[in-house]
Amino acid sequence: MKLSINRAELADALAVAGSVAPARTPKPILQCVLIEAHSDYVRLSATDLEVGVRHNISQVDVDTTGTMAVSVDKLGQIVRESHEEALAFEAIDDTLHVRGHDSHFQVNAQDFNAFPPVPEIDGDLDFEIEVDALRRLSDWTIFAAARENTRYAINGVLWERKGDELTMVATDGRRLSKAAESVKGGGGEHRAIVPTKAMQLFARALTDGAGGAGIKFTPSQVLLKTARATVSASLLEGHFPKYEDVIPRDGDKTVVFDTQELLSAVRRAALLTNEESKGVKLAFSRGTLTLSSRAPEQGEAVVTVAIEYDDEDISIGFNPVFLTDVLRAVSTDKIRFEFKEAARPGLFRMSDAFLYVVMPVNLA
Repeated sequence: MKLSINRAELADALAVAGSVAPARTPKPILQCVLIEAHSDYVRLSATDLEVGVRHNISQVDVDTTGTMAVSVDKLGQIVRESHEEALAFEAIDDTLHVRGHDSHFQVNAQDFNAFPPVPEIDGDLDFEIEVDALRRLSDWTIFAAARENTRYAINGVLWERKGDELTMVATDGRRLSKAAESVKGGGGEHRAIVPTKAMQLFARALTDGAGGAGIKFTPSQVLLKTARATVSASLLEGHFPKYEDVIPRDGDKTVVFDTQELLSAVRRAALLTNEESKGVKLAFSRGTLTLSSRAPEQGEAVVTVAIEYDDEDISIGFNPVFLTDVLRAVSTDKIRFEFKEAARPGLFRMSDAFLYVVMPVNLA
């Protein structure tokens, strides 16, 4: 194998591959990236046996084709610290030589024949979705998924495809995010739970901006294909909660907020919270929202925001992290908040395509 490769494109591909390869594993080959040099492109592959990626690089000049497996971490460090527009790669025996204009690195390789196969899409796609739309769905839901919860099914994001719409739902039991976008092609219905790590990898792979992404489901996997990359992931097993049952439909009070203004107010009010008093009180009164917090031995914070509200006075406590997460994720200047009473969940809406349910906390 002997070639010249664009350093910037290689760095992007290695960043994606590096997010897949496990930091610790009894199988050192999984900490490698598989480099396959073809006549007019180079493919990088990485896997942890549950999530895998195949990423093509087109800005290459290949003299000799070949295959090699080397540490993705070390190769990534070399590429990041180099400054050349292009780097020269050459495989000699069991060593990958990486050369710049003033540098020469020799990276020991492993047996590429031991590298596990990374799935490729076989057959027709189930549907296609615009890259920007899929990125929005990911941004609007992934933050609400559980982290290492014993209810295994909520450690991922539910995908539901019905007709020409794809809906994603994530919850950790204390909040729920639901978003929908249109899709095209194929037919029928699909329902699957995609793990959080796969969702994060999808987001990394969706760096091409415009264009489409193809999706295919198998009984145990989901595969995503873009112009440059193919990502595969094992699906989570279990039953996702009946999320429609927890979405409030009787909110009789509504406030429309400036998204950034509310985000700033929540962040400031949260400055004087701690693990024992991790909550911010939102006190609604005519024309004013007062956000307040109090932490023993630290002090208290009060922030006021002018709002259009002409209903009864009511106070609700929320975990500020749950509020800042959604306010960072939305892409509109305004966000609507619907609620009924202090002990009931609140509902944020950005549009008909996105809603977010958050449970209150007791600040007594």
